[in-house]
Parts: sequence; structure tokens; C-alpha cells
Amino acid sequence: MTTSPPPAGPPSSSPSHLPLPYEETTDPHYAEEVVRNHALQQVKKNDYVIVFTCPRCGAAQEDPLFEPGFRSLRTANAPTAGAAAASSTNTVLPMSCRCPGDVHAGCPAGRSGCGAYWTVEMV
Repeated sequence: MTTSPPPAGPPSSSPSHLPLPYEETTDPHYAEEVVRNHALQQVKKNDYVIVFTCPRCGAAQEDPLFEPGFRSLRTANAPTAGAAAASSTNTVLPMSCRCPGDVHAGCPAGRSGCGAYWTVEMV
């Protein structure tokens, strides 16, 4: 497994972070982009963080993963070359943008992010 350091600075410092209005939305391309451009960083023996950029607003961020034994991420229900379709042993991971909500006009009180969400699968 390849690991990379997290992006420099807090999510709101991302140079390409777009101040889009808050909108709860998803698109199949969101998951595809995160799978294609994420990095995994090990923080403890079986604990990792996934480092990624929000596919909607461009904010750099990370999510903790506490799933032992996974090897990679893929779009949910999309088999990789030479792999079987999603099985009950794979974990589906719902993800969403969690950058500072004050960047996105209309973000509900107590929430964060631009409203984008997607699902990936840990295999």
C-alpha cells in the first residue's frame, strides 16, 4: 500500500477551494475522482486516514478509516479489472465534504462542507 503525507495546511487553505453555495448533491464522478486521486496514510497499526480533495469544491481534507485488512478503494459496486463484483465482505464507505461550512453560503447551522456526498468501497 502506498501512503502519502496529507496536503499542506487546513482544508480552507486549498488554493483551488471554490466558495460554491451549499448544495446537497452527488454525482458518480465524485466517487470516481476520489478513488483515482486519494492517498492513504497509516496513523496506527490498523488505523488510516484517507487524504483527498473534495470533487465539488476542491477543499483538501481527510477522513479516518478504522477498517483492518483493506487494500484499496474503488467506486461502490464497480469491479476492478480481474476482481469480482462487490461482495458482502467489502465495506461500503459513505463520504462527504466536510470543509469549513462558513466558506459555502447557505450551509445549515451545525453542518460543514459544500454538500457533496458519494460512496466508495474498501476492498
